[in-house]
Amino acid sequence: MQPNLFSRQPPSFRSFIIAVITSLVVLFFNWRMPHVIQPARDVLYAAYNPIYALASYPVLSREWLNQQTKSEAQLRRENTAMQAELLQAQVRFQKLSELSAENTRLRGLLDTPLIIDGRMEIAEVIGTDADPLRHIIIINRGANNQLKVGQTVLDDKGIMGQIINVYPHSSRVMLLSDKDHSLSVRLERTGMRAIVSGTGDLGRLKMEYVPTSANIQVGDKVFSSGLGEHFPAGYLVGTVSKVRRQNSGEFAEIDVTPAAQLASGHHVVVLFSDSLAMEQPYANR
Repeated sequence: MQPNLFSRQPPSFRSFIIAVITSLVVLFFNWRMPHVIQPARDVLYAAYNPIYALASYPVLSREWLNQQTKSEAQLRRENTAMQAELLQAQVRFQKLSELSAENTRLRGLLDTPLIIDGRMEIAEVIGTDADPLRHIIIINRGANNQLKVGQTVLDDKGIMGQIINVYPHSSRVMLLSDKDHSLSVRLERTGMRAIVSGTGDLGRLKMEYVPTSANIQVGDKVFSSGLGEHFPAGYLVGTVSKVRRQNSGEFAEIDVTPAAQLASGHHVVVLFSDSLAMEQPYANR
């Protein structure tokens, strides 16, 4: 009788050989027929889950205990630090928003269709006149930049005013809304000429000496006429916002909303023109 190969081997070695053969068979089935082995693999994974959870329990318990034992002072410090970081982020966001808005304004000044010829100088508004009854702004350009009294100042929407004083590094600009300021204008729709003066209100100008019978309507565009060579012709001044005709009065009361941002403008354009050679701007006497 042929002796059994495994009968002479220690039991532990026989178990090892059987395990190796079983593993090879399982690997072969997994390679050739994975759909047969997959159910058994799923059962084993499900059986291992409690073991994994039990093994990770000490680590999770230690982290939970650490969180629970944190002192109130430490939590307050962390909360304060997070609030400080949030505040810094908000400040940075505000600065980025302001820079973006400023970039948009500058692009508007450079691309404005109002500036059709001649040289221009972009300036920044750095202050206002100390007299609260005067509508005068200070810009950071002056004689060193070849600025002169009488030059027109505008933004990307329309005329803002006119330079009245020039210093080496700054200039004073009287806005259209100042009570002492007036300029000759022309209505786009009819071509009628008139005088627009300041009222002391940044959002309202008045058109003077217009007969009640004049053909003028709300919404009419008002442009500089160029008469008197105090302002170049063809620049937008504003839009007629109100027309009041009284039977007993000789002239109509007409309000004009300025096109330029008189109250909030940050950058302006100073227009150079050979025709602007006067020493004082046209103003009410």
